[in-house]
Formats: sequence, C-alpha cells, structure tokens
Amino acid sequence: MKKTKTGICMLATLLLVAFTPTDDGPDPAYFKAFGYGSVAVSIGGAPAYAKYDPSQYDYQNGIFYVKAGTDQLDLRALLPKGQSYESMMNALFKAKSSLLKDKKSENIYWYAWSSHEYDGTRKYPEWKQGSLHPDYHDKTVWRTPINYEPAKTWISSAIYSNDDETDFRTDVINTWLKMAKPGMQLYILNTVGFQRWVKEASYWDYGQGKQVTPLEFVLSDEHFASCILQIK
Repeated sequence: MKKTKTGICMLATLLLVAFTPTDDGPDPAYFKAFGYGSVAVSIGGAPAYAKYDPSQYDYQNGIFYVKAGTDQLDLRALLPKGQSYESMMNALFKAKSSLLKDKKSENIYWYAWSSHEYDGTRKYPEWKQGSLHPDYHDKTVWRTPINYEPAKTWISSAIYSNDDETDFRTDVINTWLKMAKPGMQLYILNTVGFQRWVKEASYWDYGQGKQVTPLEFVLSDEHFASCILQIK
C-alpha cells in the first residue's frame, strides 16, 4: 500500500522531532547528570533536546535501569566534549586515511550488545560505568545506521520508541526486553563509521556468475557515546 501525503508528512515530523536540534539546547543539565560521551535512556517518554527532565530516568551509580517487558524506551546520545558527528568522522578519516579511496558511504551507527544469550547463558562479565564496549564484529542485539549528512554538525541525537525508521522497537523493545531477566544488561553505543569496498578480497562467485567485492564497516573506537542499561 502506498503512503498517503498525510502519512509522509507525519513521518517527516517524527524524524524532525527526534533528530533536529534547537538553538537553545541541548540542556546542559544532561551533561551534568550523565556526563559527556553518554547515552541517556529514558523510561518516561521522549527525552527533549532543550529540556532535561530527571523524572524520566532511573539512573544509579552510572547505570540506567528499566523493568523487563516495558513497551517504551527512548535514547538520547550526548557526544564527547567538544565533538560533533562531523569532527568524530573527520578524526576517523584521518586515522584510516589509507582506506578512504574505496569508501562507499558514511553513517552514524547505533549498536547494542546483550550481557546474556537469549537462552540465559552469560556472555560477558558484568558491565560497569567505564567498561570497554564489545568488539564491533561480535553478535549484536541491535545495529542500525542513521543518515550522516543531515546530522553531521550535531552534538546530540535521539532514537525514539515510536520511530519506524530503525529496528529499535523490533530488536530491543519487542525482543530483548521481552526475554530479559533481572540483572541482565545491554551495552548501548552511538558512533560514526563508513563502508568501504574491500577490493583486495574481491572474488569470482560461481553461483552468481560474476565478480563480487565485499563491503567492510570501519567504525570509530576513539569517539563515541555509550551507556549500560540493566533490568531491575
């Protein structure tokens, strides 16, 4: 079914609300409460850019808490001090300059890893504030790219539970939160990266009858925002 003009306008409005900064924000109270380079996890509605509301958060000793099975969870990334997505990307370009000639595209990325497998087996030791994030190549609960161009000058952006443009609701709210038990944790990360054609690994695919060049994701390990979410 084709979207109506009204439906398209509503979707555009949601995206603007989630990702467009205002001139008088973000509220400095966010950084005072959670620090730079963090992701604020709201259990009380969409976290506004220009107004921090402490009642939206259950935050203790560097960890956000949520009840299993909740159907609303919203995120706001607060980038490292002095950084924008553009400065983070430029730093990555400088560090990985030898890979840029085969660059395909750049994006902002969201990742989330679970401390446990879905069968309840612990996968990682308990995370605490300041814990290193898992390897990007490890299995994730959630991974989604966000368009870089409209957001490159920003120092904060958000993912809302009613945003159909990402898999956040499907992968985190409707899947992980439904199976998670008390004590289980989610490591959530927001960073920048680019895709490149790995021409040196190009091969002939007999099934497709053509030469195939794989893609590689190159992501920043130096500049990112992150947090730990734990089930109460």
